[in-house]
Amino acid sequence: MEIIIFSLAIILIAVCIKYKPVYEVKIAGEILGFTAEKETIERNLDKYINDNSKNIAFREIEEMPEYELKLVGRSKETKESEVLASVKDTITTTYKRYAVTLDGEEKLFLESQNTAEKVIEEIKENLNEDVVINLGVVEDYTTEYEVSNEEEAKDILNEIKVAKVEEVEHAKQIESMAAKRLATTGNIRGISISIPVVGPVSSRFGSRSAARTTIHTGVDIRAKQGTPIKPIAAGTVTVSQYNGGYGNLIIINHGNGIESYYAHCDEIYISTGEYVDIDRTIGAVGSTGNSTGYHLHLEIRIDGTAINPQEYLY
Repeated sequence: MEIIIFSLAIILIAVCIKYKPVYEVKIAGEILGFTAEKETIERNLDKYINDNSKNIAFREIEEMPEYELKLVGRSKETKESEVLASVKDTITTTYKRYAVTLDGEEKLFLESQNTAEKVIEEIKENLNEDVVINLGVVEDYTTEYEVSNEEEAKDILNEIKVAKVEEVEHAKQIESMAAKRLATTGNIRGISISIPVVGPVSSRFGSRSAARTTIHTGVDIRAKQGTPIKPIAAGTVTVSQYNGGYGNLIIINHGNGIESYYAHCDEIYISTGEYVDIDRTIGAVGSTGNSTGYHLHLEIRIDGTAINPQEYLY
């Protein structure tokens, strides 16, 4: 009996000299590595999962690691940090950040609600009451944590602010132009006429220039590209196409022998044969044909003869 016990002891010593006990760590059947410090892994893992610092909302792990005691050779390395890192790779981290919204659409993300509200407050400072920028703050949850700093957020929102102010100013200009257009009227053979585009006259009727070989048969009104063109009066469209030096040309017959020409249009919005009223947008200011810049060339003809539009308008 003593011999058996002695033999077993010898074998156990030999095993202990050659092998060591470690834990094989697996998740969903996949071996992640080996550790001699199961408690350390579990403690650090629990701390990692329950960490809520740095805008971490929560962490989720689909399967907890399994540990199985194994005997491995003494030379087998156990790297707890690598095992822990492999377990962390299976964990999904969800972060909380704060989205600044414009009309309900998320535009940028910030780390804190206080920063988001501060930036919005600064953007809205000194805004004219007729400029409305509908900014808000909402919580946002994401697994890809990217946020802007305060200065980046201000730059982005300032661009939105400038665009909104320009939009409102443009709307005011259009409204003012419309009012001025209706206020500036004349009368030809009993037909009331209004200016088609508000702007300065850059070339008068009857003038000569290097750009043309004959005297000017109309007036040029300078305006931005794309400015809407209205007819001087209601009438029927007789021409709506590209026409040589006139570029994109619209001709409208107003009756009583009166016709109006709108040349160098960037776009034409009406068709030949169509009847248009005085409020219809028939085209957009451009520089097509024989033109040196954006403007509307306006001609008014009575019984086929060009007259000076400035006797009635501008």
